[in-house]
Amino acid sequence: MNLLILNASPKKKGGASRFFSGLFRLFLPGSRKKTLSLSSRQDFRRTLELLPDMDAVCLFVPLYVDGLPSHVVEFLVQAEEYCKARPCRFRLYAVVNNGFVEGGQNRPALRMLQAWCERAGAVWSGGVGVGGGVMLQVLGIVCPILIGVILLQMALSFFSAGAVSGELWRSLLIQIFTWLFLNSSVLFCTARLASAVRGVRALDNLFTRVMIPSFLFIPIADVFMVLSSLFRGRFIFALLGRDNRR
Repeated sequence: MNLLILNASPKKKGGASRFFSGLFRLFLPGSRKKTLSLSSRQDFRRTLELLPDMDAVCLFVPLYVDGLPSHVVEFLVQAEEYCKARPCRFRLYAVVNNGFVEGGQNRPALRMLQAWCERAGAVWSGGVGVGGGVMLQVLGIVCPILIGVILLQMALSFFSAGAVSGELWRSLLIQIFTWLFLNSSVLFCTARLASAVRGVRALDNLFTRVMIPSFLFIPIADVFMVLSSLFRGRFIFALLGRDNRR
C-alpha cells in the first residue's frame, strides 16, 4: 500500500499538525509511506503529481474558523480538477485539530473533506477530530525536556554515588505516566486510525481531546495565548531559544 501523509499546517516549522503526523507515523512501522508538507502553493504541484499513485492519503490539518485553512481549500479545488483528468481512487483519511478543548469542534471540517471526496472521486474513509491540539503539541516538547533533565540527573547521581535515588525514579515515572495519561485518548484514536489505514478500510469519525478538565484547560490556554501573542505566535521557539526569523 502506498500512503501519503500530508502536513497541511500553514506553519513552516512546528505546529500541532506536524506533531500529530509524526505520532501517526510511529503507528505504521514498515509501511510504504511518504510525508510531505502542504503549507503553501509552492507545495501543490509535487503533491498533486503523487495522488494518482496513492492507495491512501492522510491529511493533518488545523481548524480555521470552524473550517479548513484557505490554502487547503485552494489545493482541494486544484486536486479535484487534477483527479478528473487523471483518475484518483485513493482513500482519504484526516486528522483535524483545534485549540479548543472539544474535539467535536472539528466536525464541520471533516464533513467538508467528505463532501470533497464525493465530488473528486476519492473514497472518504473517516477521520479524527482532536481538541486541545496546541496543548498536546506543547506537552510533546516540554515533557521530553523534563524527562531528559531527570535522566541527566540520574546519570550524574550514578557516576558520582554509584546509585540512583528512589526520588529520581519516582520523578521519571511521574513524567512518563503524566504524558501518557494526558495523551491516552489521542494515542488510542491514532492507533484506531492507523489500524484502518493498514487494513484499507473506512473508519467512523472519532473525536478526542487532551485529558485535562475544562476548568483547568481554559485558564491555561488563555495564559498560553497571551504569551504566544506577545511573542507573535512564536512563544515555544522563543522559549527554546530557536526563534530564528529570516
